[in-house]
Amino acid sequence: MSLPVHDLPLAIDDFIAYCTTVRNHSEFTRSAYEADLKQFYDFLQEQEVIGAVTRMHIRRYLSHLADQNLAASTLNRKLSSLRAFFKFQLLEGHITANPTANIPSRKQPSRLPGVLDREQLLSVLHSLPEKTPEELRDKTIVSLFYATGMRLRELCGLRLADINFYQRQIRVQGKRGKVRLVPVGREIAELLQMWLDARGQIAQQGICAEARGTVFITVRGRAMGPAAVSRVVNRILSLIAEKGKTNPHILRHSFATHLLDAGADLVAVKELLGHSSLNTTQIYTHISPGRLRAAYEQAHPRAGKGRG
Repeated sequence: MSLPVHDLPLAIDDFIAYCTTVRNHSEFTRSAYEADLKQFYDFLQEQEVIGAVTRMHIRRYLSHLADQNLAASTLNRKLSSLRAFFKFQLLEGHITANPTANIPSRKQPSRLPGVLDREQLLSVLHSLPEKTPEELRDKTIVSLFYATGMRLRELCGLRLADINFYQRQIRVQGKRGKVRLVPVGREIAELLQMWLDARGQIAQQGICAEARGTVFITVRGRAMGPAAVSRVVNRILSLIAEKGKTNPHILRHSFATHLLDAGADLVAVKELLGHSSLNTTQIYTHISPGRLRAAYEQAHPRAGKGRG
């Protein structure tokens, strides 16, 4: 039993509902799934495919995408969406064979994440002005990214109730609804409090309903979305970094790498980042031979210089 092409729109709606109610995926993930699946359906429509969806149709679709010179990571994401969709159809008994089975992912070039220079980053953070509510907010945003390693959407989704000043920690809701508690230092806690005081003044002048519990808002009282936050980070990091190293994620990479460089435990960094697997965190262990030598000489019992 296979899935007819004309049943795809309804099947996609059912899958998105499943992602919402059962899998508890984020709105971002659901939107990405929906866009990818509708793109696949549009392709089948353009090709005037009738009958059931087969493995050949999926391979033809992936070849069509590859002809557009899309990155391997993009192709793999679209294939991943199809895999999840047909896995659900198999689970529901709508099909008896998964047409995405044994279709390999594209090989991706191995790239280490970029990292900002620690001293330069600290210097620019300390020099940022705090005279206006907007300046204070922008300094808090960049400082908080670097102090916690939060993802862009995690910071945008931060709520007032998530901040515990007494224990100096922040409740972060990560991917798939996974919650973690991230500690912050006294300096960041004070900066956050200063911004919240300024935020309170903005709120008195009028704030949109959807922004009432949101930590970061515009001077007009609206919640800041990913695009607005990214513009803030890009503007500030462009003072010290080249193009391509001015996005919020570079601060997450720098947070993790600088912790490990200072001797932090890999498992602890994994928990702070909210990674599900230690393998994901290990990408940050790209360290210099000098650091390896220092670690070896400090820790290994037979690393002494000479016989003594």
